[in-house]
Parts: sequence; structure tokens; C-alpha cells
Amino acid sequence: MELSDTVQPILLRVDKENPAAHADAVAAAAVACVLAFARRESDEPWADWVAGRFTKTVRRAGPKPFAKLTADAPSGIVAIGTAEAAAFEPQRYGDMPRALRSLQVSGTQLPAGDPVPARPGSPLIVLNQELEMSTGKAAAQAAHALLAWYLELGPERAGAFAANPGAAVTEVRAARFRELSSCAGTGPLIVDAGLTEIDPGSATAFVAAAELPVPRG
Repeated sequence: MELSDTVQPILLRVDKENPAAHADAVAAAAVACVLAFARRESDEPWADWVAGRFTKTVRRAGPKPFAKLTADAPSGIVAIGTAEAAAFEPQRYGDMPRALRSLQVSGTQLPAGDPVPARPGSPLIVLNQELEMSTGKAAAQAAHALLAWYLELGPERAGAFAANPGAAVTEVRAARFRELSSCAGTGPLIVDAGLTEIDPGSATAFVAAAELPVPRG
């Protein structure tokens, strides 16, 4: 099968004066990714993308351009703590609005901070701490993991998530990451293609099984 050449833009609001916590921003980006898909009005822009590598581009904007660019985002604006994110339908780079395409991708790193407490019952995205991913890279991997998890839900659970969306993010050491990723009930393990930051074949993220004792933040 020929790989899709489309990419899903995800936009993070980055306030230099009052930056959000890293984990909250990563979680917000992941939820926005899923909601853009869940609220789609047509499968046409999504079909090849979902069947391929779920390629995403996570970009950052200050508060004013973020508000302007996300006014009509299909995901709506997802807020977790002070973090805000929005996601769009997959599109070719050349078709991306100039204002969005011009925003920076690399170097997005928010402080660890104190992430907000996870809402009971929300999915927990586990990241491989040893990879030391930036906020932007971690957001893309978390979004991939949460969407892969969502696609395996039945209609009832998928509808329940879309109606009451949320997620939390935690990072664990490589040995614990491997142990948890092999447990029954976890979401698909995401292995990165290595296009940016990390080596090809690196295992990056998954959604933990609900019953696993994993620290949340």
C-alpha cells in the first residue's frame, strides 16, 4: 500500500510568560488529535492517513495567533490545566494555510511544572522517558498512541470518550516501559519512524491498561 502523503497539523498554545506544564500540553495535543477524528464530517480526508503512519506536525503559536488559527478547528480547543491545543484534518503540506505552515515545529519544550491531577477514568498515555523527547515530539507520539487506542474501542466506548474527553501523561524508565507495554489490555505500542529527534524503531508511547498501577505524573 502506498503511504499517505498527508499530515495532521496539531497546534499548541505556548505562552512565554506563563508556560503550561509539559505533560498537560502533551495530553491536550493527544486529545485534540482524537477529537478532530471523532468529530469528522467526512471520512475522505482521513482514510489514507489512518491506514498509514498517522503522520502529525505539532506546531506552536502565541496566544493571539493560536486563537485566530484555531477558531474553526474540528477538534475545538482542548484545555488541560493551562495548556491548550487544537487539531485539524490531515492535509498535504502544500495545502496547509500559510499562517499555519509558517509556524515553528522544532524546539518546542515546555517546563515540567506540576501537571493537573488526572480525571478518574481518563486514559493514561505512557511515554518512554529514556528517549528524552521534546514537548513537540512527545505530543506527536502521545497523539499517535491515543488515536490508535481510540480506533480499537467499540462504538459505545468511543462515543463516551468523545462526549467526555480527557487524558493524562506519564513518563517511565525504559525497563518499566517495556514491562507495561506487554501487559494485556494496553493500547498499541507506537514505534517511531525516526524522522525527527529519535532513532528509527524507537518505542515511544502507548495507552496503559486501566487496571495497571502506573503513576500519573
